[in-house]
Amino acid sequence: MAKSNKGIFKYPLSSTMSEFIYNSLKDSIINNEFKANQRINENELAEYFKVSRTPIREAVLRLEAKGFLRIDSYRRAVVKEISYQELMEIFQVLGALDRLAISQAVDNLTAQNIKKLEDLIKKMEKYCRLDSIEKYFEFNEKFHNEIWKAVENKLLLEVLYSVRDRMQRYTYARILAFKKPEALEKSMKQHKALLSAIKRKDRERLKKMIVEHRVSLLKFAPYAKELKEYLSTE
Repeated sequence: MAKSNKGIFKYPLSSTMSEFIYNSLKDSIINNEFKANQRINENELAEYFKVSRTPIREAVLRLEAKGFLRIDSYRRAVVKEISYQELMEIFQVLGALDRLAISQAVDNLTAQNIKKLEDLIKKMEKYCRLDSIEKYFEFNEKFHNEIWKAVENKLLLEVLYSVRDRMQRYTYARILAFKKPEALEKSMKQHKALLSAIKRKDRERLKKMIVEHRVSLLKFAPYAKELKEYLSTE
């Protein structure tokens, strides 16, 4: 959470201070700068951001709703624990939602969308290395977002993005566990297969593949072992 020399935080003019604080705190949680069960002190944050407690409270309540924070028995906001079981549940739900999404999107994907997906696959290949795994994750997410752009059901999109936001809580753990050459290779192969089926507009194949894609890495022994070991210490 960088600040200017004057101690006043700069944020986009299109954003509210509450939105800026929300994103700053969310990024800090995702990057493991705030640990599980660590208290979020609203007074300290208000002083840090040079604001009243109102935008802090708004950001905290939103983070609680998104699954990043929880309110303890003393009514204090603390960073929510993460668990392998919850991550499995997130992937299962995301797989079911993505099955519906890709079924709706496949006929709406334009030549421009396909070209963008091809470009993203090339970028994923470029960064499909252990020393650039963060960039791989970035383009991986953009790949799926490009498919979702062709979904017309606004409620489905709203739920998809909400579940995806909850999965962001596990970004740090997933990056650590993903540092296995076999896991990266498996992921890259799956994305290429998805693109091939999209080009053929093979709806039935895609519905099966996207569910498998979402949950397969949790069944991949080296990846699952690393995740379980890391999450059990959180």
